[in-house]
Amino acid sequence: MKLLLIGAMAINLLALLGRVSATFPYELFGRIVKLTVAGNLSVQVVAGVLSLVWIYRVSRNAQRLARYGLPISSGWAVGWYFVPIGALWKPFEAIEQTWRASTAPTAWRSVPTPALLRWWWALWLAGGAAGGLLGVLGKIGVKDRAFASAALIVISAIVVGQCVLFNRVVRRLTDLQTSAVDVGVFD
Repeated sequence: MKLLLIGAMAINLLALLGRVSATFPYELFGRIVKLTVAGNLSVQVVAGVLSLVWIYRVSRNAQRLARYGLPISSGWAVGWYFVPIGALWKPFEAIEQTWRASTAPTAWRSVPTPALLRWWWALWLAGGAAGGLLGVLGKIGVKDRAFASAALIVISAIVVGQCVLFNRVVRRLTDLQTSAVDVGVFD
């Protein structure tokens, strides 16, 4: 669905720049945008809830692996996403401590933070900042269609990158915890 929206925005941008016929059907573009936005919002709500459930569970597992010695509780690993200023860094800290405790439960403080986590969080912040900036520009009256289309394409690329990296974080962290449990069973 997101690819359909990106394609429609790219065609719109090309039409505005005079690269394709000026008879581009803007009504069709508007319908595609409405359809993809509605579908995208539904998918994002479900994915968001499932992501928060996963974060709670892996954090709880990490707490147990580290014998409850982690500073950020499982509840706050999720809760920090809803605290306005804290949401800029505390969710990252929670995932970071979960990763570390899942890697080395007894020496989790000495585990370095992987670049994967840093890149994922950088794209998370960049996507949020870009979306917020686009919203502000819309409210102050910037109506340039070419700019809006280009900005939406860039924001979509950032969000897709963030989602790909989050998928890797989920897979790697789940694998770390699975192997920690497997090792504990046979020791």
